[in-house]
Amino acid sequence: MKSTTINRVLCLLLLMALTTLTACSGGDGARKVLPQKGAPLPNLMMRDLSGGVAASKDLFHGKVVILNVWATWCPPCRKEMPDLIRLSKQLPSSDFAVIGLSVDEDLQALQQFIGDHGVNFPIYWDQGGRAVAADRLGVVKYPETFILNRKGIIIDKVIGAYPWASAHSIKILHYIADHGEEPK
Repeated sequence: MKSTTINRVLCLLLLMALTTLTACSGGDGARKVLPQKGAPLPNLMMRDLSGGVAASKDLFHGKVVILNVWATWCPPCRKEMPDLIRLSKQLPSSDFAVIGLSVDEDLQALQQFIGDHGVNFPIYWDQGGRAVAADRLGVVKYPETFILNRKGIIIDKVIGAYPWASAHSIKILHYIADHGEEPK
């Protein structure tokens, strides 16, 4: 008897959880298909810091891309930035692109950070992370980095700060450039 009651309660809780999960798609109620590992990154309209807009398919074409979604107010993002700066200096721009997508609200604070820290790779701005980061990429934790092969396929996604300029990381990125996939 006691076991049956516990089973009923557990089934009821599971049903409630499943109902909640399927009802919380957010936004306009439409189910969004977010990019996954092994799939192409959708074409994103990227706004530069001067207000110009470019398509990611044009910016990323033919290169291994390290697309880092970050914010100046995020401590792990700030910690990771020097490694991304070193990485962009170590990789040939003919084959690789380190790209930042800031989700900051304040453009002036972003520009100040870039100047103060000597950021040497292209930074694009998704004000508040609403148009691209959350809506198109599903990013809600920062930093989050997408690694794309030359064909624009998502090879990996890294959540959290990472030692991008390490010899191991650079070796993996070169392997992706040569083979289009991660080493096995």
